[in-house]
Amino acid sequence: MGNPDVIVIGGGHNGLVCAGYLARAGLAVTVLERSSFLGGPAATREFFPGYYSAIANSPGSLEPRIVSDFALEKHGLQFVRPNPTLVHPLTEGRLFVGWRERERVDAQLETFAKGESGRYHAVFEYLNAFAERLGISIYREPPTLQELTRNLRTVEDEEAFSRIFFGSVRGLFEHFGLAPETQAIMGPLSVVSGLVGPSTPGTPFNLMMRPLSLASLKSDAADDPRRMPLRGSTGLAIGGMGAIAAALVRSVEAMGVKIHREAEVAGIFDENGAPVVLLSDGCSFTAPIVVSAMHPHLTIRAVESANEDWKAIKCAARQTPPAGSAFKIVLALGDVPRYAAARDDDEARLLATAQLRIAPTLDYLDDCHADMLRGSMPERPLIWGLCHSMTSPDMAPDGKHILSINLGGAPHRGGGEPVIVDKDKVVANVIRIMSEWIPNLPGIVEQYTCIDAATFEADHGLFGANIAHLDMMPINQFWMRPQPGLHRYRTPMNGLYLSGVGTWPGSYFSGIPGHNTAQAVLCDLSAGHIKTNG
Repeated sequence: MGNPDVIVIGGGHNGLVCAGYLARAGLAVTVLERSSFLGGPAATREFFPGYYSAIANSPGSLEPRIVSDFALEKHGLQFVRPNPTLVHPLTEGRLFVGWRERERVDAQLETFAKGESGRYHAVFEYLNAFAERLGISIYREPPTLQELTRNLRTVEDEEAFSRIFFGSVRGLFEHFGLAPETQAIMGPLSVVSGLVGPSTPGTPFNLMMRPLSLASLKSDAADDPRRMPLRGSTGLAIGGMGAIAAALVRSVEAMGVKIHREAEVAGIFDENGAPVVLLSDGCSFTAPIVVSAMHPHLTIRAVESANEDWKAIKCAARQTPPAGSAFKIVLALGDVPRYAAARDDDEARLLATAQLRIAPTLDYLDDCHADMLRGSMPERPLIWGLCHSMTSPDMAPDGKHILSINLGGAPHRGGGEPVIVDKDKVVANVIRIMSEWIPNLPGIVEQYTCIDAATFEADHGLFGANIAHLDMMPINQFWMRPQPGLHRYRTPMNGLYLSGVGTWPGSYFSGIPGHNTAQAVLCDLSAGHIKTNG
């Protein structure tokens, strides 16, 4: 492997982003990935012969800056931007359809209650204004508490802070007088982790990632997806999420990054003031800089050091084990899933290209959360779905389709042990729920498979079964992500850094943590705190 300046552990998107920025700065970078594929949850997988998808469905949080900095379109990435972007079933068989044209969305909102479109947009204006007022950047290390609150000078500022950080999203929606249907449409974005319900304090913060991104890096582009409240506005990659990962791999390899697959890390040691990486096959490698983009708890477990600070870090990690609720279903379909509301074949195909969210009321989401807290699989879980093959036909055989479904609220580690669920029963229940709006679905399912939370953890390396590594609520953000003392991407081991979605600001598939860790490394190099082999 030679003597690289930097070893990056983990070939997920943040590990690759970090590696790319460091290589672009002139450093020799090697990536170690435990599996045979790169991209983590975004990697393309063959679920049945000829049927392809990924664990993650949508690039809704992908930062435009990452796409630009890595010239991903030059490296083969192409987006298709379906219109509509979203289908959200409501009660009584109704559908809310999220079109790209604001006037079409507003017209639907006005059917819920007079003046509803104004109230709907007022919520996002409120969040955008608050992000501007905070004056923090998600493109740097997390702010301290003093920095976070330094610009809150009026009682109105303090009220907004309280509503967003301490209140619930249900309370926020009621404060703005939103109609029940509008609350249902916005609700899933506030509970995307699946670990909370809309009545949980702190849930409004889950709506802040796009406002914070806009406040951090401004853009006047009218088509900037961060300006569009409805998710799906980023578009869909042709070839699915794996196409983004593949373009990122090509980009960083063009920068000179060396990638080693099936290189599982067994330990990270402190030897003569430099980190040593031990692989499970017994090989060990040394570099002056090691960046771990693994789950932060896995990194903490892997570290062996006589430094007393690590004892406290390991103790804190044991006291707050990560929790998640990842649960995925993949359906091989013999035909196009057809909404009952579709008026003809063309409209049926149009609606089937959009992302699907099933949570017809805010109470539905609270009931889902209550079931999870009791340790049982929700009777009516939050459903996120996307039929990739409608926009990327090569992801399924000719005339066939693949429907990728992620569930929110699946229980995990009840009583400290993984919760065992009847997978076949869960799949049958989800198909039954979806058939309320897509009546032909039961008759076109030809194969299915699912991955429960325990399997995600055991077989897919998703420690804690949380796709964001750690919950995205305020308690796990800023100086608390991943935990106090590790929040600035640095660790007590000289030359060892953290990255990945478990570090600030998280944000699912944005790539920002990878960017920020790279900047921390370059800052320390410039200051002389660490040195390279050069």
